[in-house]
Amino acid sequence: MLTQTKALLEQVKKLPEDEQIELADLIYAEASITQEEWDAVWAKECARRFAEFENGRAQAINADQVFAELKQKYGWQ
Repeated sequence: MLTQTKALLEQVKKLPEDEQIELADLIYAEASITQEEWDAVWAKECARRFAEFENGRAQAINADQVFAELKQKYGWQ
């Protein structure tokens, strides 16, 4: 994450939760990609990842393991 982005995130964390949500909604609304475009891009990415898995270039990781590692890394409950 860029230093400027980290600094901005720290400022956002200081806002009340409702203002954080409003800001997130505003940022999302400003995105230049439509839902249909997003869906197409994501479908293409999913197909690419699945092809890598089928060809043996990527390995599957058990979801329980992934979530356990995330919880440990970020202290999630």
